[in-house]
Amino acid sequence: MTLRYLIFLLVFSQTAIAQLNAKPDSALALDDYWEIELSPIINLNEIVNYVHNDPFNFLFADNIPGGNPLAREISVNSFYGARKHPVHHVLKFHRGIDLQGVSGEQVVASGNGKVVDTGFREDLGNFIKIKHKYGFESIYGHLSKISVKKGQVIYKGQKIGKVGSTGKVTGPHLHYTLKKNETYLDPFDFLFMKFEKAF
Repeated sequence: MTLRYLIFLLVFSQTAIAQLNAKPDSALALDDYWEIELSPIINLNEIVNYVHNDPFNFLFADNIPGGNPLAREISVNSFYGARKHPVHHVLKFHRGIDLQGVSGEQVVASGNGKVVDTGFREDLGNFIKIKHKYGFESIYGHLSKISVKKGQVIYKGQKIGKVGSTGKVTGPHLHYTLKKNETYLDPFDFLFMKFEKAF
């Protein structure tokens, strides 16, 4: 256990724990040390290790795009990395992950944040971009419907749009991209992040 956690445990008194159990929102009053420690990290393995190994991750994890952007079990059509593009038939780097979907099914926000852009791009079709804390961004593409507006504050699990096949695609699916500090990340390790109180 690091010095940071020992100090945090000392400060985090039994009274604070009782208040947190009674009112989960009281966690917002605690110092968000992730702002200082997690924000500058861009290496995927370091980010994932940091989040998973923090015993207080449940206090802050809803503010990162860590979860399933579909309201059901995930099936991956195409992973992050180099691949033969299904439309252009040339080798291109896929800066996201394609999740199998049925046209019209719900897409949900994978974390708390603010909508910073929506619209249409040929490569993404109808899309939504959400800015999260600690330098994270999530992008949801090829939507048949956009249910949020630029500037809107949204919460983890909130319905934001519907799966579609807009833009250059071969069929309905959700293209899901993650970035941190303008660096693209493989979203796969973030799809299954779910944390609960450890005490």
